[in-house]
Amino acid sequence: LLSQSLLHKRSGHKNHTHSNYRKIMNVKLSALALFLAASVNTGAAFSPSVVYSRAAIRQQVAAPLRSSADDEIEKLRAAAAKARQEAEKLSKELGKDVTTATATVPKKSMEEFKAMLPALVAETDIAKQAEQWSELKASKTVEAFGQAVLRTFPVSLQMLEQRTGLSAESMGLELTNVSMDDFKYATLYVLGFSSVAGVASLAFLPPNVGATFCYFFALFPILFLGLGSSAPELIANAIASIKGEQGERVPQQERICRHEAAHFCCGYWCALPISGYSVLDGVARVEFGVGNKKFSSTEVAALSVTALAGLAGEAKKWGKAEGAQADLMQLESVFRQSEEFIGSGDQQDITRWGALTASNLLKANEEKYEKVVEAFSRQASVEECIEILES
Repeated sequence: LLSQSLLHKRSGHKNHTHSNYRKIMNVKLSALALFLAASVNTGAAFSPSVVYSRAAIRQQVAAPLRSSADDEIEKLRAAAAKARQEAEKLSKELGKDVTTATATVPKKSMEEFKAMLPALVAETDIAKQAEQWSELKASKTVEAFGQAVLRTFPVSLQMLEQRTGLSAESMGLELTNVSMDDFKYATLYVLGFSSVAGVASLAFLPPNVGATFCYFFALFPILFLGLGSSAPELIANAIASIKGEQGERVPQQERICRHEAAHFCCGYWCALPISGYSVLDGVARVEFGVGNKKFSSTEVAALSVTALAGLAGEAKKWGKAEGAQADLMQLESVFRQSEEFIGSGDQQDITRWGALTASNLLKANEEKYEKVVEAFSRQASVEECIEILES
């Protein structure tokens, strides 16, 4: 009422038509009305103009507070995003599979997965193929791919033998199957044969010819000892072949099939992308693509398991593995391409850990591994072998 009466008295003046003046007077008079109402505390209802003015005042007061609160919320969100990124990085270094909540990929059925396998395997871009496999893993379309826990830890030879039954001898890493007694008896046999042959040549051959053969047989033990000092592995291999090891009676094709199937299975379980497929000597072979780059600790662990899987597969079947040198040379090149320097002691630990992990994976998935061995023996496709592992 006070607002309306004062405005009515000023209606005769010249400037009352100006809108800015009216707004100023409305604010001032409304504030005065609020003050009077609060002073008398009558409890009467305010006019609509007063109510509107109170709301405007509240908005003006609350606006800076809301702005400050919004700034704090944005800071907290940024800090949370940064912490999430650091957690994902640490989890990847520990070998855990990290899937972000934003990447929601729908799960595919087994029929859809089989239909896309040929194009996925034929993909030449390793990075793109790895990304597609990661999406399939995130959507839980595949379960076996990348199931291995790639967290390395020190492993001694004693621990390896106790947990898996594997030893340096059974994996072909040492020639301990040829003992020092074998070398001793071989030296005695060579010395005895040379002595008997030299005497016999003098007794039964013509004088000049007999003397020549006698000198030759006298030099034979010296040559044997010289070869043993410079290249003992040659003598060891000769002794092993004479002893007739069990491994020599195993068909070579069967041994290669089991060796290559173990590489394939463990490589797939360690989430390595496939880069090639070939058939050599009637046996299927699969190559994994890692590129010519520096390897992270997780990639070194995955390649270590894959490299030693063939030896573990052979040793578990026949008690003795062959071809250890080729696999160890590949593993040595992996160590040289590591982002972080790996000393000789750490290399031995990772090598034994890789053998232990490969053996455990083959044992835990023995039925599927045997099916893949059979598939390799009949030169099955990569797609069929993957379906076996995901069945």
